[in-house]
Amino acid sequence: MKILKVQTGKFKGKSIETPPSIAGNTNFTPAILKKSVFDMIGSLVLKGRLIQEESAFVDFFAGSGQMGLEAVSRGFARVVLYELAWERSDNLRKLFSKFGDNCQVYRKDIFRFYDKLDIPETSRIFFLDPPYSFWNKKVEKIRTISDFLLNEETTVAVFIQSPINPGWPGFETRKFGKNFLTFQVK
Repeated sequence: MKILKVQTGKFKGKSIETPPSIAGNTNFTPAILKKSVFDMIGSLVLKGRLIQEESAFVDFFAGSGQMGLEAVSRGFARVVLYELAWERSDNLRKLFSKFGDNCQVYRKDIFRFYDKLDIPETSRIFFLDPPYSFWNKKVEKIRTISDFLLNEETTVAVFIQSPINPGWPGFETRKFGKNFLTFQVK
């Protein structure tokens, strides 16, 4: 089992175990990609476009919870994680119960509930890391979710990790080894 570490913030160096493979889905966010996401978020903070202490970090397809834990460590007001797999969502609940009321874990199918979110913070950052097998059949649905989120007034940025470059107009894509980070910052 692989160990993932928090890179910075008040929980820097904290380790979490990766959850077991579910239906062959074991891709985890590489450290360099995670660093890039949070460096871009840090840039938004420095420019005055985001106040983390008043913002929510929302992770769809949360898996191990490492992105959410990094967000907690860096001081987001609230971290919301969505994970459909029973075992993983239970692991996430146990992990995040240690971090107080500002962490919430939901076991929901984000493809069905993305337009019914109850996240009242005035600024929101979204991170999506759908299982790589979804990119064969659900690329348009992933784009629909991203577009919906970007049309919300309170969304500041949407980051999507994938095995392919979707080549979506209006989005920027960067390659990190075998992974791609596609994003749009408003």
